[in-house]
Amino acid sequence: MPRSERRLSHHAGGVHEGVHRAGRRAAGLGRRGDGEPGYILVTFALLLVPLLLMVGLAVDVGSWYNRASDLQKASDAAALAGVVWLPDTASARTAALAAAERNGFKHGVDGVTVQVEAVPSHNRRLRVTIKDPQVSSFLYRNIGGSTIALTRKGTAEYVLPVPLGSPQNTFGGNAYSDPSVPAANQANLWGNIHGPRTDNVKGDAYSPLCRNADNCTGQSNTAHRSTGYLYAIDVPDNVSGLDMQIFDAGLYDRGSNEAVETGDRKYTNVGTTTTTWTFYDRDGSELDVNDNPKAASTGLCSTGTGTWELAEGAGAATYRGLWSSICRRTGSITPGRYLLRVQTSGDGSSANRYALRVLSNSSQKARISAYGDMSMYNNVAAGNAAFYLAEVDPVHKGKTLELSLYDPGEVTKVTGTTGNGTIQVLTPAGTVAASCGATTTSGTIASTLTPCEFQSAVGGTARFNGAWVTLQIPIPTTYNCTLGTLPGCWWRIKYVIDGQGNDTTTWAAQVIGDPVHLVEE
Repeated sequence: MPRSERRLSHHAGGVHEGVHRAGRRAAGLGRRGDGEPGYILVTFALLLVPLLLMVGLAVDVGSWYNRASDLQKASDAAALAGVVWLPDTASARTAALAAAERNGFKHGVDGVTVQVEAVPSHNRRLRVTIKDPQVSSFLYRNIGGSTIALTRKGTAEYVLPVPLGSPQNTFGGNAYSDPSVPAANQANLWGNIHGPRTDNVKGDAYSPLCRNADNCTGQSNTAHRSTGYLYAIDVPDNVSGLDMQIFDAGLYDRGSNEAVETGDRKYTNVGTTTTTWTFYDRDGSELDVNDNPKAASTGLCSTGTGTWELAEGAGAATYRGLWSSICRRTGSITPGRYLLRVQTSGDGSSANRYALRVLSNSSQKARISAYGDMSMYNNVAAGNAAFYLAEVDPVHKGKTLELSLYDPGEVTKVTGTTGNGTIQVLTPAGTVAASCGATTTSGTIASTLTPCEFQSAVGGTARFNGAWVTLQIPIPTTYNCTLGTLPGCWWRIKYVIDGQGNDTTTWAAQVIGDPVHLVEE
């Protein structure tokens, strides 16, 4: 074979061998690829079970979490619904059970239990515990598990309105009403209520129908209310005997000099004013003061009718300058909150001033204070005088105390005086509050007062005649005091005047925040 042919043959053989080798490699690759689907299927099968378990567990945990959330919401709602009925635990339980049922948890159904209880040592707290012992699942029950039990509790409390005006068993008065009280301990103020046709710029913010003029026709005072003023008589345990007394209960005109005796006055000779007093028995809910039954209807009073309707000038021999009992009961007194309301009616322009006290035979005494707001009259000679304003519980630490003073701090300029007046807010420690925010409905006042005081009169002219001054005082987070003692937790208003103070005013105090709220235990 020629050399050239041998070379061609050798080349061809090499080509064929290369093709065969490539074919074998390709064939080998094809055989390994044929096995991959089986490998993936096996791997997927092995992973499917734990994946399903994880998904099922996630579903179960989510379901349990939702059920626990429903339990918590229901227990919170039930506690809030029931706590307002304390100290009437039976009514509180009824309201709480009804609220729990509205939220899907009925006591005794499907094993659900709803436990309602007053919190020991906290007579205004209610705890509701809801337990569901049969919470089901999607996966857990199918792998040998059973139902699980979930329990949640909610605790709510309510805080009563801030007591006003008095830390004792008396409200108002001076040496005229009780000369046995040392001068340093006299209240030196009178409770006050004006007749319906009095100009409310004279200092009673609510009772008069009129504004800017006496004997108006119709109603020009948009803040008017016919319900007058309310006083709370708080009776603790172990009180024996209850004697609710009023000093100078009717309107007996003392003339234009309001410094005489109580200072009762007819501002005009038009019309007359009737004063109505009503004493109310306690009921199951301290928060709702609108449904207390009248003492006259419950048989509470052993002596006295519990209700007086005194026409102007009537019954002077019984009431003028005298203490008279509207309701007296002997023996053990059921603890709770009793109420006394004073109202005026008629067409007179006038001012009725009075004092209140509640007497007991036991060492343990009841306490009387204004409820919500109060109108008062003070007659202060030049110098300083401090008046109890509000008792603020340490539970309010970190919140804001709001004081509202209507037509405050009027001073008459007399010979040898400047006629100036300053009002200060005193803390329970007796010091002027460090600072407060301030607003007024008329006139001008700095938005921040440091310390918390303002000038109320200059040269005998009132700066806030017929206007509200509102002060907002931050209660320190370190605030602490002891309730039921003196000075205890009582904040006071101090008048610093150079002149003669004859001031009829209306005061209110509140702690900003929800009085009914949830608490952590």
